[in-house]
Amino acid sequence: MWWHLRAGQIMFEQKQILLTDVFSYTRNGTEWVNAFWISEILLYALYAIGGFFAITFFVSIIGVVTFYLIWCRLSGNIFINAFIVILAAITAAPIWGPRPQILSFLLIAILDNLLIKKQLRWIWIPLFALWSNIHGGWIWGFLLISAHIAGEAIEQFTSQEKNWSEIKNLIGWSALSSLAIGFNPNGLAIWILPFQQINVSLQIQEWLSPDFHQIAFHPLLWMIFFLLLSAPFAKKQNWSQIFKVLGFAYLTFFSQRNIALFAIVATPLLSDWMNATLQHFQRDTRLTPRGELPRPLRLFINSILVLALTVTALGNTYLASLPEKVDENYPVHAIKWIKENQPQGNLFNSYNWGGYLLWTLPEYPAFVDGRADLYGNEIINQWHAVVSGNENAIHILDEWQVNLILIEPYWEITKVLEMNGWQKVYEDEQAVIFIR
Repeated sequence: MWWHLRAGQIMFEQKQILLTDVFSYTRNGTEWVNAFWISEILLYALYAIGGFFAITFFVSIIGVVTFYLIWCRLSGNIFINAFIVILAAITAAPIWGPRPQILSFLLIAILDNLLIKKQLRWIWIPLFALWSNIHGGWIWGFLLISAHIAGEAIEQFTSQEKNWSEIKNLIGWSALSSLAIGFNPNGLAIWILPFQQINVSLQIQEWLSPDFHQIAFHPLLWMIFFLLLSAPFAKKQNWSQIFKVLGFAYLTFFSQRNIALFAIVATPLLSDWMNATLQHFQRDTRLTPRGELPRPLRLFINSILVLALTVTALGNTYLASLPEKVDENYPVHAIKWIKENQPQGNLFNSYNWGGYLLWTLPEYPAFVDGRADLYGNEIINQWHAVVSGNENAIHILDEWQVNLILIEPYWEITKVLEMNGWQKVYEDEQAVIFIR
């Protein structure tokens, strides 16, 4: 979130789109493909209006709208569908945070609805034009369409009456939508962005495969197990949905940052299959339904439930957005030491804290931050060589004239620095500071 917030602040103050790097000394002045500028201005506007509470509330509302759109597609037993939607939301939770990618998740849900309805295809053009200025995840939209087309092709191959008009229609609108991607201040460079990130980000946690030793990723396994258990009872296979689920499952196992996409596209198929399973095992005899409660009593009970849920949700939003909660995983005290003592020279920083430092310590340009596509293999590999304490680590620090280091205490470089003229001036459980 942090470097997006900082970029939004700069654009808001300067009244122009930020397309070159002004935050680091390793890439200063270099062209930056900023596919997030609308999201960044939006994030900063929310912060300016209501601080972290407004951002937290916005993140929650995007989640509600996304899964409501999915809910509207579902048919069958309301309790089965409610269980699946809640499970999908919990599955998506580990990656659902205050970042532009949640807008891509919302747009995936919208696009999947448009694909199923087979109408209003012209909306794809403004949707993708907007998407390319919100987040680089527009590539997910084309992957979704490709999976849908593949499923439609299987349907035609297995059908006795062939009709390829729908596939031709999908390909035509996809081509027009791909041209719409170019309507952004970055021009054709926007097309390279998704592939650059994949190339340079394999050492970054969110680009790693899900770690199923963490309980937060277990709901993903539950969704997959429910799909496997209910698949034999499906009355008719929806190949378009199956291809979408397989495609985004592949992406999720490759990189945990795609887990929300899987949850979104898998929910409709899981609903169809679990409802078919319920019908298969349901008895022919039915229990006599109980009489309904009086309408005034139903309204009273439902009003109490809605009020309780609303108060709980707003209370949780408030607690999650308290400054001490927001800052609990960041080196607040170490940053305070730097501000008070103002050591001179370039700063070498932790990758995980790069964006946070842009926001809280803007007077010190960063060595690296979360914009992996900007820094590329060269800088990220240099950063990794330094923190790993490689034989050329000190040479890299000398080359960049680094005189100040702020990193986590567990890195190997902390064992090497003092033997090479560096002095440890600060240390706590979260961070360590070296100067020379």
